[in-house]
Amino acid sequence: MENCVKALLVISNLLLLISCGGGGSSSGKASPSSANPSVSLAASSAVASAINSSVTNSSAASVVSGLSQRPSNTTCIAPAPVNTGAAGDLQWQAVFPLLPNIQSATNIIQIPGDDNYWYATRQSGRVVRFANNPAANALTEVLNIEDRVDFSGGETGLLGIAFHPQFASNPYVYFNYIGRNNNNNQETRISRFTVLQNGMIERGSEIILLRFNQPYANHNGGHIAFGHDGYLYIASGDGGSGGDPQQHGQSLNNLLGKILRIDVNNSNGGRNYAIPPDNPFAEGSAPEIWAYGLRNPWRFGFDTLTNELWVGDVGQGDWEEINLVTRAGNYGWGDMEGDGCYAGRPNCSTANKIKPVLSISHNTGVCSVIGGYVYRGTQYPAAYGNYFFTDYCRNITQSITRNNDGSLSVNEHDNAPAGVVSFAQDNAGELYALGQSGAGTQIVKMQMTGGVMQPGSMARNLSQTGCVNTINPRLPAVGMIPYTVQVPFWSDSAEKERYLFLPNNTRINLNNDGDFLFPVGSVLMKHFKLGDKLIETRLFAQGELGWQGFSYEWRDDQTDAVLLSDSKEKNIEGIIWQYPSAGQCLTCHTQAANFVLGLETLQLNNSMVYSATGTNANQLDTLSHIQLFSNAISSQQKAQTLISPTVTTASIAQRARSYLHSNCSNCHRPSGPTPVNIDLRFMVALSATQTCNVPPAAGDMGISNAQLIAPGEPARSVLLARMKVRDQNQMPPLGSHLVDEEGAAIIEAWITSMEGCQ
Repeated sequence: MENCVKALLVISNLLLLISCGGGGSSSGKASPSSANPSVSLAASSAVASAINSSVTNSSAASVVSGLSQRPSNTTCIAPAPVNTGAAGDLQWQAVFPLLPNIQSATNIIQIPGDDNYWYATRQSGRVVRFANNPAANALTEVLNIEDRVDFSGGETGLLGIAFHPQFASNPYVYFNYIGRNNNNNQETRISRFTVLQNGMIERGSEIILLRFNQPYANHNGGHIAFGHDGYLYIASGDGGSGGDPQQHGQSLNNLLGKILRIDVNNSNGGRNYAIPPDNPFAEGSAPEIWAYGLRNPWRFGFDTLTNELWVGDVGQGDWEEINLVTRAGNYGWGDMEGDGCYAGRPNCSTANKIKPVLSISHNTGVCSVIGGYVYRGTQYPAAYGNYFFTDYCRNITQSITRNNDGSLSVNEHDNAPAGVVSFAQDNAGELYALGQSGAGTQIVKMQMTGGVMQPGSMARNLSQTGCVNTINPRLPAVGMIPYTVQVPFWSDSAEKERYLFLPNNTRINLNNDGDFLFPVGSVLMKHFKLGDKLIETRLFAQGELGWQGFSYEWRDDQTDAVLLSDSKEKNIEGIIWQYPSAGQCLTCHTQAANFVLGLETLQLNNSMVYSATGTNANQLDTLSHIQLFSNAISSQQKAQTLISPTVTTASIAQRARSYLHSNCSNCHRPSGPTPVNIDLRFMVALSATQTCNVPPAAGDMGISNAQLIAPGEPARSVLLARMKVRDQNQMPPLGSHLVDEEGAAIIEAWITSMEGCQ
């Protein structure tokens, strides 16, 4: 009886719901008039021979990769911003006031990397697109599969949509819908379609990946989404009726009442998908299962920062649930509803079952929870880090806040729009809500006043950051990708180990200059050693508010390193070592150089031995092989490299210009932070650097007839003189107490050899 009452309450309109970083500097883009032809690998066979394996043939048949696959990184992630200040009012604003009604809408979503459009699913089996513009006033139908979708009312129909996370190279869209099998029984289908370049979805391209029977017409779940790991997660209800009469929720032998997880990029076992090897029941009869004991998980959402999975599970007659779902978790249904035994299972056991993060009593007027998202946008600081959700019958927005002591606070906000069926996030992390109908008011965006965003911090001890092995912090975490640079930045003779960490399912963009543009969440790590002793580890992290530097001082016993709150100098075996402050990190890691130094095609176009495989391979080939780049390396970028100072077969000019690029051009370039107009990037012709036969604009250091660079006369060259001192005139201005004698010798030999400025 209670199930019938529940159905009458909710079925009304819809589906009832259910009952401091690297060593060198970034390169500059050379124009045809200013490019120096001597710096191309093709221009010097001697140099090409000397660096041989540094630049390999990039054809698929000949490429050797140092890594077979991209390592998974779930631990070393840039810190989240901290929300300070009091929260204010929450409001929902209609953002497409001219948009026609989207009948029986179930989802809206954007293609990853494309902010121009929204795609919306209709329960009947249609997909429409509209412009991401307040003036949007038309819907374009991009797919109609009503002949395949069973929409017989209630909770059937087209229920879920997800675009491939690497859509640029895999233009696929995935759907979760109810269809009919050969026996005319209802079944859930997880299907893949191809999206054409014009945004239309090719109707004939369907590949059904997964299908399983639905014994009743309700409790179908419906949501699908990709996690940071690149796998597709699927919400499956218990199969319907009331009280889980066939006890699917607790069974590990079927796919009902579960969160499923599959690999859509591979196939095995006669399937059109693969079973991720770390699925908890991969060897069982239902290897797709990730978690179980759920009744009707209509909507779930990944925290885009932490990848935590928040699930709104629609309850039976007494309780609605918000669950934090983890691998192999058992969430109780149909033994439990809310925190205790389900009334229909009086002798149930709650042992080894995970209670909800929040149980909501039906006595408060709720009937079907609508799970939402953790807000990670930047427009509304007061909302940051909070999980937002609502209920189909009680139109109140609620949020869950995690407190510093680990407890949770639940807050109620102003009314949500009536009949919300789904939440959505745009590519920037802003939060939207969707109703099933209402021209102009069907889609609303969350706004919240108050709050101040401050950059977050890494852990106090290096061993706690997730970037190193917790037992032996001298070793990197498993998600690391090592790299080396062709020409290191001078750091008072210290040796360096370098690693990069990207959040799973993200990629690096390469700009035209070959600079690496990292996604939010990325962390660069560099160990500094004097002899065999670690003295400092620097983390450079790309958070949502920009890049931050963190300096860790190693303990004398080498067991761990501790985060410093400010700059510091320390005498280490006769060397005065300078630990930079966070602000000093950004003095060298300049915006003009895209913040990241050393990680660019010019610096990484060489080979290294990868310890994980023992393979000696070109770094650019390796990073391309493991699909770390979102765009291809150009042939020009693959033909150019800096020249190591140790390559004596190269010209002194190539070696000197490479040294200046690595050690000076992070500041001395267009739009750089210095008051002088100097451009010391490698690909800029000498005559365009504004140094050759140019008087110094920032002091002559007492040199008679001084020039920045005086061809053939190193004694008159201020650039060299600044390299040879360690006082207020020194270059670089920070982080060094020792002159780089070898570097100065290369620059001096180069100036001596110069006969002019060409």
